[in-house]
Amino acid sequence: MSTIVMIPLSQIRLLNPRARSKAKFSEIVSNIAAVGLKKPITVAPREDDPGVFDLVCGQGRLEAYQTLGQTEVPALVRSVPKHDRYIMSLVENVARCQPTSMALVRELGALRERGYSHAESATKVGISGGYVSMLLRLLDNGEERLIRAVERGEVPIAVAIEIASSDDASIQQSL
Repeated sequence: MSTIVMIPLSQIRLLNPRARSKAKFSEIVSNIAAVGLKKPITVAPREDDPGVFDLVCGQGRLEAYQTLGQTEVPALVRSVPKHDRYIMSLVENVARCQPTSMALVRELGALRERGYSHAESATKVGISGGYVSMLLRLLDNGEERLIRAVERGEVPIAVAIEIASSDDASIQQSL
């Protein structure tokens, strides 16, 4: 069962924070200022801290409300087990923003740290288990310059995975 209620911004904790461009954030703020909130944020009550909520979806909308000087935000309150909140947030981020390849790699790394297998992670984000394995190999073996090159669009992720998979450090350096 879920309901929409006004919740004080001070009672909402970010579960899976993410960065966005200033231009995109300005667009969100301008849109909400002009036409209001079209879709409430989604929160789940914290069992360990009554009256406090984990933000599941809607970080940009929440931050826009803060920027606009609001003290409360409309929120869909859902009873979601704690271990599912992070997954819901991740799936929302992946679906909404078409993350960069490296953003997806980092999200998959976070899922692995939470104990999810490659197959479970693949199911959660809608990609193949083999692709999850390759992306995590880049995370595990990727040198920071290589990762930054992927993020800047200078090296395709498939090439970066191949470089990171090489056993020879001198080949990695040359590539």
